[in-house]
Amino acid sequence: MTKKVEVNTRFLKKTVFIDCVFYISFLAAIFISIFLERAQLVYALPVVIFSIFIKYISLTKKRANLLFPLALLAILISDILSIYCFEACFIWVAIFASIYLIFCALSLKKYLHKGKLRSVLSFSVIVSAILILYIVCAIVDLLIDFLPGIQLFFVFLCSISLIIYTVTVAFIHIRDTYHNSTVLLASCIFTFFQITLIAINEFLFYDKTFTVLAVSCHVMAMYLFMTFIAKTKVVKLEDIKEKFI
Repeated sequence: MTKKVEVNTRFLKKTVFIDCVFYISFLAAIFISIFLERAQLVYALPVVIFSIFIKYISLTKKRANLLFPLALLAILISDILSIYCFEACFIWVAIFASIYLIFCALSLKKYLHKGKLRSVLSFSVIVSAILILYIVCAIVDLLIDFLPGIQLFFVFLCSISLIIYTVTVAFIHIRDTYHNSTVLLASCIFTFFQITLIAINEFLFYDKTFTVLAVSCHVMAMYLFMTFIAKTKVVKLEDIKEKFI
C-alpha cells in the first residue's frame, strides 16, 4: 500500500512538473509573439511541443500510438522552418504540416466505427461543411495570384490534408460515441483557424495580432488533440449497439 502511494505521489509530481513546463513555455511563446521578433519563437515552441510529447507518454505509457509522436516531430520541423525561412522553405513547411495532419487523422482511425451516422445530413452539419469548404477555397483562390505553380501544388496538398483531418474529426463527433469528442472538435477548430491565419499572415496581410492568434491556436490544437487520444479509450462496436438499443 505504501509503495502504491509513493508511486502515485511521484507520478503526480511528475505530471505537475510537465504541466508547469507546458504552461510556462506556452506563455513564453505568447509573450514573444506579442513583444519580440518572431524568430525568437524558436526558443519557446519546441519546448511546448516537447512538453506535450512528454505529457502524452506519461499518460499513455505502453499504450502510446507511434503516429502521434511522429506527427509532433513533423510539426516541430515545420514550425522551425516556418520561423526561420517561411518563404524560402515553404515547400518543406507545407509537406511537414501535411504529414502532421495526415498522421493525426490516422491516429484517430481506431475511434471510427462503421455504421449509419444519424445526423450526418442535419442542417447544421451541411452548413458547417459548406462554410469550411468555402473558406478553404477562398483562401486558395487568393493565393493563386501570389504563388508560382510548384508552391501552389503544395498549398493544395496542405488543403487536402486539412480537409481529410477535418472530415475524420467530424465523423467522430457526429457519431456521438465519445463523451469528450467536443475536445477533439475544439482541437480541429483551432487547427483550422491556425492554418488559415498563417496563410493570411504570410501571403496576404501581415499583422502581429494574427501571429499571436496563430500561435495560441496552434498550441491549443496540439494540446487538446493529445488530451483526447491520451485519455479516451476506444469504444467497442458491440458497446455502441447496446447504447442505442
